[in-house]
This record gives sequence, C-alpha cells and structure tokens, in this order.
Amino acid sequence: MQKKTWIAVSATSVLGLGLLAGGATAAANAMTLTEGSTGATVPGLNDVTTDVKGSGQSADVSFSVQSDSIVTPSPATAASVATPVSAQSVQSPVTVPTPASPVSPVSVPSPVTPASPVSVPSPVSPASPVSAQSAASVGSSD
Repeated sequence: MQKKTWIAVSATSVLGLGLLAGGATAAANAMTLTEGSTGATVPGLNDVTTDVKGSGQSADVSFSVQSDSIVTPSPATAASVATPVSAQSVQSPVTVPTPASPVSPVSVPSPVTPASPVSVPSPVSPASPVSAQSAASVGSSD
C-alpha cells in the first residue's frame, strides 16, 4: 500500500512541475524585452503578427550610432620574403657512459652491550617525630 502512495505522489509532483514550467515558458514568450541604456524594445513571440513570422518578409529596422569615430582598416602589409633553409648541423659524437661507482663494503654489526646491573633499593627513612601541641590563644576584647 505504501509503494502505491509514493508512486501517486511522485506522478503528481512531476505533473505539477511540468505545468509550472509550461506556464513560465508561456509568460516569458508574452513579455517584451527592453534594453536599459537605449530603451530599445523587442516584442515577445506572441506579439509578432503571423504575416511576418517565418514568411521571409523583411521588417523595418533602424540602427542609431552613438559615436562619431570611424574605424578604418589598416593597409595590407607586404608578404615577407622567405628565409633560406639553414644547413644541416653536424651530429655531436656519442658520449661514453661513466663507469659505475664501486660498491661500498658491508659494515660489521656492533657488539651487543651487556645488561646493566640491578640497582640496590634505597633504605627506608625513619618517621618524623610528632610535633608538640600549640598553646591556646587568648581571646581579644573587641
């Protein structure tokens, strides 16, 4: 019974997400786009008339130029002359590998040190004498 409930909840969630996405797409298509600095607007897909949409007809488009500067292309440069191919360099002689260094002799292990002798325990110290009782203090007259 629990498995069927989860299947129903999952199917309902997927359907709800699909409806939400479809509504968002329809709302985005109906909106017009506005550019902030120039105020130019582009109509949404639903606002375009059917006679222009996909018919191959042209629409009136105007562009405004904000700058007075004109960019001109630089003059073409002449092609550079090809450089001649250099002569083949002489192959360097093969180097002889250095001989391997001799192997160092194996070191002799150090002798085992003898065990240290057992230390003698220290003598027990005598008990300290009991201290005498102090005299009672006289009461103050405050």
